[in-house]
Amino acid sequence: MAAYVIVTHPVKDFDVWKIVFDEFEQLRKEAGELTAVVLRHADDPNIVTVLNTWTSIDAAKAFVASEEIKKGMGEAGVTAPPTFVFANSE
Repeated sequence: MAAYVIVTHPVKDFDVWKIVFDEFEQLRKEAGELTAVVLRHADDPNIVTVLNTWTSIDAAKAFVASEEIKKGMGEAGVTAPPTFVFANSE
């Protein structure tokens, strides 16, 4: 069973956000991320949705709850709390 996380949040500047997101790739992989797809909303390119697959929902929840990722989101210019959807496939 695959574990998925869909995260959506606004950012000040997509290009700045993407640099920080890419810098966290190794940390995400070590935490259990398998894949990540970054989407920019068509009507506002500074609203970002990321679709990740993870080894487990628990691994994903632990990662997004970490102080390091919260600090990284601030550095990346996330301007409002993200929304998270945690889901499993059958």
